[in-house]
Amino acid sequence: MNSTEVRRRKWLQDNPETTSNDDPVVFDTAIIPWWAWMKRFHLPEAELLNGRAAMIGFFMAYLVDSLTGVGLVDQMGNFFCKTLLFVAVAGVLLIRKNEDLDNIKKLIEETTFYDKQWQATWQDDNSSNSN
Repeated sequence: MNSTEVRRRKWLQDNPETTSNDDPVVFDTAIIPWWAWMKRFHLPEAELLNGRAAMIGFFMAYLVDSLTGVGLVDQMGNFFCKTLLFVAVAGVLLIRKNEDLDNIKKLIEETTFYDKQWQATWQDDNSSNSN
């Protein structure tokens, strides 16, 4: 630490700034460097996602090997294996947390609810036309 920083810290220690809860706290994200945001928020999520993808990929390769007898190297050219790989990657990307699975269930329920409402309006219309 250089002497200027030491003097600044000493001055701040001797002359603390007063604060109150009346003034709103303004948090400026521009003062935080981009690498700090990456380290705090993006890297842990990426590590979790990569770990899950590796575990699922290994399991899928083992499953295909045991079901079909196709070795790991030979699986690269097989359509069935590529399809399972696509499903595994899509599953890892779509379902990152348990809350994501709940959100997908709610979305499906909402879609079927609107579909049922749509069908009900046509049924009412058909029953009135037949009378």
